[in-house]
Amino acid sequence: MPCASIILCGKKPDPATIAALHQEMATIIERDLEATKALIAVRIVHDQPGTWSVAGKPPDAAVEGTGAYIDIHVAEDAVDEARMAATMKAIQECTTTLLGKNVLPPYVVFTRVPIAAWGFKGKSIQQIRAAMAA
Repeated sequence: MPCASIILCGKKPDPATIAALHQEMATIIERDLEATKALIAVRIVHDQPGTWSVAGKPPDAAVEGTGAYIDIHVAEDAVDEARMAATMKAIQECTTTLLGKNVLPPYVVFTRVPIAAWGFKGKSIQQIRAAMAA
């Protein structure tokens, strides 16, 4: 049940590009993390350019492009490092293709959540797995 939060900065993409980014992210997560597509959540937000910096400096406002920070939450035991690396590479390629020149390098972060701390429909993953095993 991975969920991805994507924060964009720079030029705001048009609605068709955002829709394509939603689809591509779900496809990448389904394929590379072997997740059930119906359970993948993706959230995309656009920040104003002045809210970001790298090395203490905001991106050059004259540069046309969009930067991305992607945080993917997964259950602590859901994926191994090789799958995370493949996913990071695919997301890099996807964001470059869909968003064009990046004003900031795309950052991809995986956050592993303990299964007792991840809830779905009022139960933790730990509880759901225990009920399935019984």
